[in-house]
Amino acid sequence: MARPPLVLGTWGTISTTGKGTKWSAAARFRDFDGVTRQVRRTGGSRQKAKDALVEHLRDRVRLHGADLSSEAKVSILADRWYDTLLGKKATGTLDVYRRTIKNHVRPALGELRIREVTVPVVDRHLVAVEENIGKATAALCRVVLMGMFSLAVRHGAAAMNPVRETENVNSEPGEIHTISREEVFLLRSQLQEWDAAKDRGGRQRLTDLADVVDMLLATGVRTGEVLAVRWEDIDLRSEVKTVTITGTAVHVRGEGLQRQPKPKTAAGFRTLALPPFAVRMLLRRASGAGSQWVFPSSVGTLRSPNNMRTQWRVFREAYDYPDWLVPYTCRKTVATMIRDGQDLDAAAQQLGHVDTRWTRDHYTGHVHTGPDVRDILDRLGDD
Repeated sequence: MARPPLVLGTWGTISTTGKGTKWSAAARFRDFDGVTRQVRRTGGSRQKAKDALVEHLRDRVRLHGADLSSEAKVSILADRWYDTLLGKKATGTLDVYRRTIKNHVRPALGELRIREVTVPVVDRHLVAVEENIGKATAALCRVVLMGMFSLAVRHGAAAMNPVRETENVNSEPGEIHTISREEVFLLRSQLQEWDAAKDRGGRQRLTDLADVVDMLLATGVRTGEVLAVRWEDIDLRSEVKTVTITGTAVHVRGEGLQRQPKPKTAAGFRTLALPPFAVRMLLRRASGAGSQWVFPSSVGTLRSPNNMRTQWRVFREAYDYPDWLVPYTCRKTVATMIRDGQDLDAAAQQLGHVDTRWTRDHYTGHVHTGPDVRDILDRLGDD
């Protein structure tokens, strides 16, 4: 009975020959064209020859991407998948995926072999995350695992993606909070008052929140995008004054605060017309600008979104605002005002969304208006 062939990308028993400082190690290797070849390497000792051969064979396997086999651990798969995203995904997205892998995927599934991860295994994991942490985290875990096992399928390490067959985790969007026009006026007034006052130590406060919030309300862009705006992105000379969103301020792990030279999404790269109140504020700031940043830190450098949010929380607590009032609330308020004043498409374009469904579900909410059937229903009333 014929000996069964080696599995693609594997090798048989290593044999060695030689003496002194001249040794040779050889093994049968089934290459990726299906042909089994004798592969040989030499070394100054028996062990060195074997090590050289094994290193060559492993490199040969890696060259074809076949080092990812069904016997590989899920932790290895996670690393390989994450590496494929570098340079392709925004820094913030990469950080979210990295934390998801570290906090949820590795502890629960990292030591399993790829072949051991079945639909029930993934299902149990997602249910546990949903029950113990929440739907949003479970939904994120499913996205990460879906990408990981898609890579495993492409490399032949898995016959099918077990995540695809699990029940989808529907993370319901939370309540959409916005503020009214009158509340905006009050908020802006209190922010100006706050910036002009002194802190508890008697020093002039350097928070500079009022102008940043004015820009958020004038554009609906994200906090990181506002703080990354440079004077070269502002056009105050044309008839229609504009700002072009070309980047965002992000904290890069191991490198610190940086300006990422692109917005969060491709659709986020956009030029927005500025309303008069924002133009007046920018003209005032331009007259005393000493930095390339429109809204710099207190020392003229790129301002940290995290620091600004901390300053915001101090202001919010001082004026007893609810916890849901955050800088991002401005974005939802802008989207809702544009939807009500024009339409949902205009709101999505202003926010840099490709799909109006995302704008509707997460920023403006649904407006349920019944049909005008007064004439029909009037038949039920008095003559």
